[in-house]
Amino acid sequence: MPTQPEQTARGRVACITGGAGAIGAASAWRLAAAGADVAVVDIDAERTAATVSAIEALGRRSVGVVADLTVDGEVRRALGDVVANLGEIDILVNALGHHLSLAAPFERSDEAGWDALYRVNLLHVLQACHVVIPAMVAKGWGRIVNFSSVEGIRAMPQAAPYTAFKGAIDSLTKSLGVELAPAGIRVNAVAVDKTRAHQVNFYNLGDEYDRHVPVWIPAGRYAEGDDVASVVLFLSGEQCSWVVGQTIVADGGTLAAGGWYRTPVKWTNSPLLVQYFEDDPQINAGRPRGLQ
Repeated sequence: MPTQPEQTARGRVACITGGAGAIGAASAWRLAAAGADVAVVDIDAERTAATVSAIEALGRRSVGVVADLTVDGEVRRALGDVVANLGEIDILVNALGHHLSLAAPFERSDEAGWDALYRVNLLHVLQACHVVIPAMVAKGWGRIVNFSSVEGIRAMPQAAPYTAFKGAIDSLTKSLGVELAPAGIRVNAVAVDKTRAHQVNFYNLGDEYDRHVPVWIPAGRYAEGDDVASVVLFLSGEQCSWVVGQTIVADGGTLAAGGWYRTPVKWTNSPLLVQYFEDDPQINAGRPRGLQ
């Protein structure tokens, strides 16, 4: 873990949904190290317990709430548990989101898949914001940090429903940010890419692909969860008092530098030059799925 930051969040109660993921857990640690008491809401019980232990090791109060926030009623129940144990929420980090491996041509997608993506990427954000905003308004201070994706800003072929909901996060962030700014509440978002996390198997593609990473990512490496957590910490404190309704891109430069490329097998944002010259599908089939 990094050196502990200044106590910029002392006296605050933070709640992080998806808080036991790679980015969520790093954000929880950052906020706790900055003085906040932190609630971790996640579907994975083991990782939730580990994240709570790491926060308590810093001398902060913490509570873990195991919940599937895509289920009706679970957001209100989970956040109710947080308030009952730690007090009203000052900082809400909506870190839960997932592509659900549903990439496919749009005409082969279906409403069940759309609904699943809606629930895991957008609905719970609306619900969580709806729960915490009244207390923030009453207090005259609050921070909401939503998680978008670079795919909500640029195109992602064969993932139109996913990008639609990520784009909706950006739009929600703008509108809520402007609406709530007079009440002392700052609503902003983080759009991530190329960060080692459970969803992408921490980009464990094999050593033979390491030489391609500086080609794919201008910063020259994959991000770790803490690289994004430092942005979350900034958006959770007083330093962001003049930042309203913005989506901060934390992607090592991938959005600015490039996009998606069509290979003989699929669209990819991590191209290998040889893909453009090989027609044998068996060659591509032997590559990691994310690179085909």
